[in-house]
Amino acid sequence: MITRSKIMALSLSICLLLTLLPISGFAQAGVEAVTAAGAVPNPWKQQNIGSPAMTGTASYDPGTDQFSVSGAGTDIWGKSDQFNYVYQPWTGDGAIIALVSSQTNSNDFAKAGIMIRETLKADSKHVDLLLTPTNGFTFQYRTETGGTSQSVKIASTSPAWVKLERKGSVIKGYVSNNGLNWGDLGNLTLNMSASLYVGLAVTSHDASKLSTATFDKVKVNATGDVFPPTEPTNLQANSVTNTTANISWTASLDDVGVKGYDLYKDNVLTQANVTNTSYTFTGLTPDTTYSITVKAKDAAGNISNASKPLTVKTTNQSDTESPTAPTDLASSSKTSSSVNLTWTASTDNVSVYEYDIYTNGVLAGSTPATSFNVTGLTANTTYTFTVKARDLAGNISAASKALSVKTNPASSDPYTPEVVASNLETPWAIAFAPDGRIFFTERNSGRIRVVVNGQLKSTPVITLGSPFYYMPKSEGGLLGLALDPDFATNHYMYIYHSYKTSDNKVANRVVRLIENNNTATLDKVLITDLPGAVYHNGGRLKIGPDKKLYFSDGNYGNKDDTLTFLGGKTFRLNLDGTIPSDNPFGASSPIYSRGHRNPQGFAWQPGTNRLFESEHGEASHDEINFIEPGNNYGWPKYEGDDQNHPGITPPLIYANGTTWAPSGITFVTKGPWAGNLLVANLKGKQIIRMVIGQQNGKPTIDNNNLNYLYVNKYGRIRDIVEAPDGSLYFVTSNNGDKNGDGTPDKLIRLAPNF
Repeated sequence: MITRSKIMALSLSICLLLTLLPISGFAQAGVEAVTAAGAVPNPWKQQNIGSPAMTGTASYDPGTDQFSVSGAGTDIWGKSDQFNYVYQPWTGDGAIIALVSSQTNSNDFAKAGIMIRETLKADSKHVDLLLTPTNGFTFQYRTETGGTSQSVKIASTSPAWVKLERKGSVIKGYVSNNGLNWGDLGNLTLNMSASLYVGLAVTSHDASKLSTATFDKVKVNATGDVFPPTEPTNLQANSVTNTTANISWTASLDDVGVKGYDLYKDNVLTQANVTNTSYTFTGLTPDTTYSITVKAKDAAGNISNASKPLTVKTTNQSDTESPTAPTDLASSSKTSSSVNLTWTASTDNVSVYEYDIYTNGVLAGSTPATSFNVTGLTANTTYTFTVKARDLAGNISAASKALSVKTNPASSDPYTPEVVASNLETPWAIAFAPDGRIFFTERNSGRIRVVVNGQLKSTPVITLGSPFYYMPKSEGGLLGLALDPDFATNHYMYIYHSYKTSDNKVANRVVRLIENNNTATLDKVLITDLPGAVYHNGGRLKIGPDKKLYFSDGNYGNKDDTLTFLGGKTFRLNLDGTIPSDNPFGASSPIYSRGHRNPQGFAWQPGTNRLFESEHGEASHDEINFIEPGNNYGWPKYEGDDQNHPGITPPLIYANGTTWAPSGITFVTKGPWAGNLLVANLKGKQIIRMVIGQQNGKPTIDNNNLNYLYVNKYGRIRDIVEAPDGSLYFVTSNNGDKNGDGTPDKLIRLAPNF
């Protein structure tokens, strides 16, 4: 028998196998009376299990498809339970899925979630997946009638999706933050009667109080694909003529996969099974207004809600009328290197499509909005700006009145922060294209996003599908990103992400994508089966000065630093995925260095091409290392200052007595900080500026010469990168991170004042 303490120590991705004696039939003696009959629809029933001191209630709103369940009781735990149960009889295999939308905090260990139960007696065998207000999920079970409960805990808060699936005697638990990407909690072998009960359970963990939870989208016997895709979003008209209209939208998401899209014109199906995220309507009537909507569907035939309607008006056959010129051009803010412009919208006989912004007569960029941030300017310099409007027929307005703005003088503060994009979903890595575009990954959603001319595109470059894997509140997902040195011609992108293997294990891999017009597709898988886990997935990926691909993997729960285990290593590959012949452990090993705990940052020192690495230590032993090929950096035997041992390379500096949780790092090449190393901190909620020295031919970092920047101003900071123009960009990790406070994440530019 596996004890509770042993199970709590296991990785959540490891299967839980408990073999039990079979039981035939079930007894109902001693069952408490059913309360509030009729409060929930058939076949649902409600019952207070274990005679709690306060009577729980339940209701169902068919308009919103939501259950509201209140329950009291001491707990669902130990050898006997007290809770309110909304249930239905269940026979055979199947699944129950629910979204725990809200939960009142009667106690930090109040519980609300889904349950499979053999009988309605208080000491029955059961399996449940319950959420607490502040202590995360508990995947718990009682393996024998009258036996003691056991559990595995996972960090999370409501709202959250939960799923229990039964196949014979095997029950599996899953959690999700969106109902699409499910985190597998493992298998439980539990022999119960074929006929049992499944439903929603709520306990207050306080006999004198009620706790109320709401449950949405509850599905029972949900075998196969039962959920429709999300509705398409961000419909926009890209070009409109007198008889055609080209429409695009942001791809829908689905737990299995989107098969296609149905397009409607004035609520009439016009085209079915479109596999792209754009479509051109033809045969339209000139000078006519149409309402366009899109629905997504999956292979099982589930159809999404309709998108928000997009109104499109075709042009007149003789439409040669230009939009009016933009007016009221003004500067809302400026720095020493940027000017933010705003203006009043133009009008057009059909519609205005975009605005073109000119700096000293040269096109600086285009936008459909009535604001634009012009960057890359010189300090203390006067610029002249104008704006022109364009319609869908290609007619261009006259220029706005010119606006002259003088940029700010160079400041004593070398940079001015400005938000480039907000409301992001746990951004992780940043990369710059030669044409000025900014790409970044979003860990939890599996999306790559792009900023063009200072504007975040609503449509992702790609949203990873199967076998991409993310478990809520974990450290895996879509992590590292790098662009090929020849990206301008080959458009190769490299990413590091977590995935599920064919035998249902979590692993990490590196793949190459091809990008075309802000859309990417899979090109080649370069390496697979890098060890993965809930935590310590490493994930940083960069291309070095030698045009080799460097990446890192963490070491979670495994104390093996040998060359046969790939966890806790840095790696080096050719850009085609082959192993360089000069790798330190030979042409058959991708390993570059070992003895790492959770490496999350790479940067090469300009002028020397020395590789620096940041690494999460245990407690207050975070490290900055100088990586040399083939060296051992100590973990799991040594870390921090305890590395004066033969064959072990000590860090350049470590967090002595505090915790940084260092992630992305970058060297500064321009301005007063040139030559300094910047280190993004998660736990530290800051950026640390480190001055690099040298002694005996080796780099050094002076612990007494650290500069702490933006402390607690932006929260957890995941990555920082210097752009080609000398700007610094960083991303926060506050929303969707297991240690975040839920603050919306941002991409922030530090605009140079020099």
